[in-house]
Amino acid sequence: MKKKSYCSFCGRPLYVDTLEGKDRQVCKDCKAVYYENPLPAASVILPNRNREILLVKREREPFKDMWCFPIGFAEVGESIEAAALRELKEETGIDGSIVQLVDVSSHKNSFYGDLLIVTFEAEKIAGHETAGDDATECRYFPAMNLPKLAFDSQEKAVQRFIELKRDLWSMYDSLEIFVEGTVQNKIVYPGSLLSDELAIAVQENSGKIVDFWLNDISTNPSTKSYHRHDREDLVSRAMFILGQFEQWLKGVKAESEFKNFYYNLGYQRGQEGIPIEELVSSLSLLKKHIWMFTYSFGVWEKAVDIYRMFELGERLVYFFDKIVYYTVMGYRSAMR
Repeated sequence: MKKKSYCSFCGRPLYVDTLEGKDRQVCKDCKAVYYENPLPAASVILPNRNREILLVKREREPFKDMWCFPIGFAEVGESIEAAALRELKEETGIDGSIVQLVDVSSHKNSFYGDLLIVTFEAEKIAGHETAGDDATECRYFPAMNLPKLAFDSQEKAVQRFIELKRDLWSMYDSLEIFVEGTVQNKIVYPGSLLSDELAIAVQENSGKIVDFWLNDISTNPSTKSYHRHDREDLVSRAMFILGQFEQWLKGVKAESEFKNFYYNLGYQRGQEGIPIEELVSSLSLLKKHIWMFTYSFGVWEKAVDIYRMFELGERLVYFFDKIVYYTVMGYRSAMR
């Protein structure tokens, strides 16, 4: 970077003096101090729905023919956000809006000197991707597989961006797999779900869950017939159901085996004279204690934790809908 030789106010020569612990240029006559501050620059990460990021190929030095996010200097009287959107428009033809601040980095460049680069995430609201200004090309690249970027600060920013999006992308992937599998009435989903971790916790803590459930149905007004029921039988049945929940999630048990167990359970309870509403309540309470245990098991610091609970709740609804249906079928057979 070239240094000034003369004062821009009075035209007199400048000299170097130590002020505030640093060497600074000072005018000999009017005593104006020339502070050297980093130049503010704005860059933009523009992703699409396919988790790709729009890059431009630089037409000029520095870093000619290398790829980078749209980037440029803020002008006087222009906010850093406005500068980012202006550069996006000039270099890619896209009108955007700011989503969030991603990163702020200091960068030392032999061409421009010290820079302060502020990187935003933006979303497309209009326009067509067309290279312009000092860009020869613009193209989307997978966020996880970008070419080498011209600026180290942007390499850092994209890693920060991926980290910011990690949970959101995980939730989207899990929801997509879950919805697809549910619509197609699948038991085993073609990929891992975020709620799998909680499903494993249910099996590992089945004894505690059954204890909570047993204490509940032994006192709950909706399950009076169970107050004096054989506890060992109840524990055995509940543990078996929790085991089947895990097997059902993994698709280990065939539908016929699944149906036979609950049909027989309902038939037996009908023979014992337990009212059907109390039988259904006992199953609903077991579902409640599975969900309540996993609720206490979770850590509620991130949206992904809330989603994980939502997803497990939906899987529980699907599972217990099936077992209640087959149980009631068996119960009504006993009443004929």
